Amino acid sequence: MAKSVPLASVSHAPLLMVVDGDVGGVGKSTLATLIAMCCSLVDVELDVFELDEQGKLARFLGHDNVVSLHGAILNADADGERDLVPVFAPLHRALVAMPATKRSAILEVGGALTGVWNSFIREADLEEDLVAVAIPLVVFLVLIAGEESARQVLGQIKELRRTLPSAKLVIVRNERDGCPVTEAKELPADLRKALEQTLKLYPSIRMPRLRLKSRRIYEKLGLPPSTIIAWHREHYREGIARTGRPLLEAKRLVKDIAAWSESVRSELVGLLPFLGGGDRDA
Repeated sequence: MAKSVPLASVSHAPLLMVVDGDVGGVGKSTLATLIAMCCSLVDVELDVFELDEQGKLARFLGHDNVVSLHGAILNADADGERDLVPVFAPLHRALVAMPATKRSAILEVGGALTGVWNSFIREADLEEDLVAVAIPLVVFLVLIAGEESARQVLGQIKELRRTLPSAKLVIVRNERDGCPVTEAKELPADLRKALEQTLKLYPSIRMPRLRLKSRRIYEKLGLPPSTIIAWHREHYREGIARTGRPLLEAKRLVKDIAAWSESVRSELVGLLPFLGGGDRDA
């Protein structure tokens, strides 16, 4: 059975985190938002980058708090080539400055843009920079139930082992559409075996299923969990006003979001203990 294992070698600041999963709509923006929330709770200074035309992360965290890399609209230059350097320059500048700024960073890679991200890793030889500045990299690969997601995650692990051998890879088992581990029995035999072996090799965390009615409201609102949780004040008056729902439904939403986000936070703290408020300089 997959389980969370603390990554002792990245239990201090600063570090670079990447949330990836080439299938769209698997929960990458949600996970990146929850990671940012965990960082803010323990006063971890964090730069947030988004490689996604849809801008979901910016909607959750605020456009002033997220740097959009606009990778989805790359155009060929005069030589007929796509220049990735300007796209990723803000992220790269933040990375090489980390030893001085002591700021961490997180990048969300939008659906269908993993190939763009991989091309930059190879072109820039990002591994060389990570080693030179001694910055740990943690890559969260979001997995949902189903063959497409399983193949993408396994393929990306294979790619990253070649291009970023120092990276710490974490599989995020998003149970939105069922448990990816349990549902693996429906996969083709070779794929099921490969996934089972991978889940034994790499640490993983669980994103539990959020009640469907609450999930729909949450996604429509486009607000961070911390904002929704705060609606318990004044007997959920703000929640009633913002959702247009009666007290019982607003109350259920707040309690569902609170329990769900705390569950994910606990998983993240189990993996990266400093997110629980421990000594980051130890």
